[in-house]
Amino acid sequence: MDYESEAQLEENLIQQLVGLGYEQVKIDDIDSLEDHFRQKLNQINADNLKDQKLSNKEFERVKNEMIGTRSIFETGKLLRGSELQPYGKINITRDNGENVYLTFFDAKNYQNNDFEVAHQIKNESRYKNRYDVTLLINGLPLVQIELKRRNVELSQAFNQIIRYREEAMKNNLFKYVQLFVISNGVDTRYFSNQEVGNFNSNFMFVWTNEKNKWINEIDEFSASFLNPQRLHSMIARYTIFDNAHKSMLVMRPYQVYATEAILEQALNHPEKNGFVWHTTGSGKTITSFKAAQLMSQQESIEKVIFMIDRRDLDTQSIKNFNSYLSDANQIDMTDSSFKLVKQLNSNDSKLIVTTIQKMSNAIKNEQHSRELEQFHDKHVVFIEDECHRTQFGEMRIAVNKWFKNAQHFGFTGTPIFEENMGQNKRTTENLYDECLHKYLIKDAIRDKNVLPFNVQYIATFKDKGIDYGDEKVEGIDTQEVFETEERMRRVVEHILLNHRKLSGNGMYNAIFTVSSTEMALKYYALFKEYIDKMDDPINVTTIFTWQANEDSNEANQNSENSTSRHGLDNVIKDYNGLFGTNFDTSNFDDYFADVTNRMVNHQKDTPKQNIDILIVVNMFLTGFDSKRLSMLYVDKKLQWHGLVQAYSRTNRVEKDTKPFGNIISYRNLKKATDNAVQLFSAGDMGSFLVEPYENVLERFKQAVLALKNYVAKPEDVDGLYDQGDEAVKKFIELARDVFRKQNQLRFYEEFDWNKISDVIDEGTFQRFQGKYLDVKDEFKREQGDKESIIDDIDFELSLLAVDQIDVRYILNLIQSIDLTSKEQQAKDVEVIKKAMENTANTDGLRLKAALIRKFLEDVIPILGPNDNIGNSLNEFLAKEREKAVDGFSKETKLSESQIDEMFNEYKRSGGIDSEKLTTELNDLGYGFLQSRKVVRRTINFVKETSKKYTI
Repeated sequence: MDYESEAQLEENLIQQLVGLGYEQVKIDDIDSLEDHFRQKLNQINADNLKDQKLSNKEFERVKNEMIGTRSIFETGKLLRGSELQPYGKINITRDNGENVYLTFFDAKNYQNNDFEVAHQIKNESRYKNRYDVTLLINGLPLVQIELKRRNVELSQAFNQIIRYREEAMKNNLFKYVQLFVISNGVDTRYFSNQEVGNFNSNFMFVWTNEKNKWINEIDEFSASFLNPQRLHSMIARYTIFDNAHKSMLVMRPYQVYATEAILEQALNHPEKNGFVWHTTGSGKTITSFKAAQLMSQQESIEKVIFMIDRRDLDTQSIKNFNSYLSDANQIDMTDSSFKLVKQLNSNDSKLIVTTIQKMSNAIKNEQHSRELEQFHDKHVVFIEDECHRTQFGEMRIAVNKWFKNAQHFGFTGTPIFEENMGQNKRTTENLYDECLHKYLIKDAIRDKNVLPFNVQYIATFKDKGIDYGDEKVEGIDTQEVFETEERMRRVVEHILLNHRKLSGNGMYNAIFTVSSTEMALKYYALFKEYIDKMDDPINVTTIFTWQANEDSNEANQNSENSTSRHGLDNVIKDYNGLFGTNFDTSNFDDYFADVTNRMVNHQKDTPKQNIDILIVVNMFLTGFDSKRLSMLYVDKKLQWHGLVQAYSRTNRVEKDTKPFGNIISYRNLKKATDNAVQLFSAGDMGSFLVEPYENVLERFKQAVLALKNYVAKPEDVDGLYDQGDEAVKKFIELARDVFRKQNQLRFYEEFDWNKISDVIDEGTFQRFQGKYLDVKDEFKREQGDKESIIDDIDFELSLLAVDQIDVRYILNLIQSIDLTSKEQQAKDVEVIKKAMENTANTDGLRLKAALIRKFLEDVIPILGPNDNIGNSLNEFLAKEREKAVDGFSKETKLSESQIDEMFNEYKRSGGIDSEKLTTELNDLGYGFLQSRKVVRRTINFVKETSKKYTI
């Protein structure tokens, strides 16, 4: 494709938008933007204003009411109004004391709004910013488009948006931006506005057509997405407000198309049902919520009843659903049908969220059923989540007995087909007539909405000549073989040997699913035995539900775990000791909630508060969403939808340090996995599993070879600066490619630095990482206002974080050193040293590493039991800083007072007056060239020392 500059891209886009119905307007800056919006506000509200335009004071009240201290979340809600009154409007007091309502957005009818496009609006306050293309609706800037040249990485536009938001979109009308669009002409993404700190590049979305085909080119994207009717629907209809997190969520294209398909079926074909097949983890909760919400606003539909299974009430998806609902519609978690019947008979809300169990009780109760007679012939819509479950088929018969004109819509990530149907011989299509929209796992992996899987099968029988799968084995008791202590020990040893590496050194956690509560307790006891002997232990616990009268009770008499419940109580005692909690099985729901919280909020820098491995039987294998869960250990039979659901716990997208969901199976589930993948990928198995280790390793070797052919040793990178930005840029690209491939490679169990030392050893790899960080630091130091081709490069520093240990983590470990026992003290110190030696370190720790080692070796051994480690560390760093300043003073002839003054200046302003420093060096007798070098060295010294000697 011919080269196009940013200016050409902008001009072409504007002309296309004019063709789509936008009016081009000239808006130079924030003041003219406000004047333009004021003009629009006067026009739209001419009747309410009685043709008396807003005065300056009145417009100030408008701005205060619309912007003031409102958050992005609050301005978004104000823009859209309510379900009953979908209009953006405010109330102000006029100069004459009268109150007047002013409308500024019609969320119901797109034709009642004016669509405009502006070019290069300047926003020059403390920082100078200029916005490429801005889309205005009724004079309000609601969409910001940032364009880059075709050879520029898209992430640069994303990072620029974050900078705009942080610097200049806080206290003016740009706070009303709802959507951002970024494009380099050939790749285009859209995402919702957020508060600074909440932007995540994983939530930049590709727009598609109804068949999930990407629409990437800016021209095609604009014709489809920026069409006024579609853009209005994305803002007014297809944005959801997450009340729990106070954030706006714009829907993905497949969620939009599925919602529209359901709405079309409900309004035009009320006699037909339908289901949506969207893969697990793709956001069915948002789709089902929006479909329910929009149908409840239709006059032809009497009630919309969202039905779930009560056993899903504690799942993350239901908690998410609650956060999208108004307070009046919060899910009632009791089994009482009284409130359900009351809601059905009320006119307050047409949307009702209830459980299968509650509905079952209502239609079986004679008194309640009489109250439901009014709905016999009315159009009542049922939305059923996880509709692959059999109870929805059983419920259908009972529900339709009372709701004669009921229409059913189901959502599932794993439909029931003939291959995996149960004894009732019903498929999802039998129950729901037709599939209204598909978004399969291959689509979700391609779009990076979920991760692929790396499945490894580990043999646990040795020289027994038997199949270690779950198929029948002639002449042996299969269960007995699987439950032998010898085999279980091998499984535990394998997990403990590899868990640190596979979890990114504690960055992620795991679920271990086993076949029974007895196995869960046995495995827990074995883990406990091994962990008690570890210098650097991990935290393991288990959770399960129990039955009052279990078959194993007789055999377990007089044992510590005589019943599953007794065994779990013993586990919870350990849990209480570990985390300082106070649970037992009598308040199981509280224990469940605490376990869930620790699994979801797993943090690498607070290892003592984490659950590293959670042993389960069936719990947490469906409905549980956690980005920090990356591994599933399996020692039980899984098949069909149960297998895909369990695997899918691990494949939530987080960041680059989590390239796939890791499945380690101690049963031979190869055939079951292949069958399930074949079924739920509609025959396309290619994208479900990651590439074999050998393929990834070969590409890593080729990347290393390319890097070494360019710079043979890390030390050679320094010479690239003299060759200019092009040379440095090439190093960045080659090194980044190596880091990307190693980031994927290291999560394979087979990965071992010793086995690839002929290609590159771990030390050399880490030195290349160090040089990479040095280039980044140097680039930032030299950048200023100077334009460089390196501006177009995304350093992707998250790639270096896969094994990173940061300062806070190390300081937590140092603070935990046991000063009462010399033996334990030595162990604690070794753990810290090992953590620092075996990992690639962050910028901050890189600077402090030698100091920390010196503190561990010289100071810790002489501290007494009553000494404060934190105070001792601060004193140590202060003394070392004095030595460094003294040494630099003697080396450069700058006085310590001059250096201290520069420290204070840097602390105040973030910079150093280089002209003043040059003058001082000239006074000391430095020549022109010498002073330039010393200025640079001094600035670097002040910056690094400011970071190096502070906690």
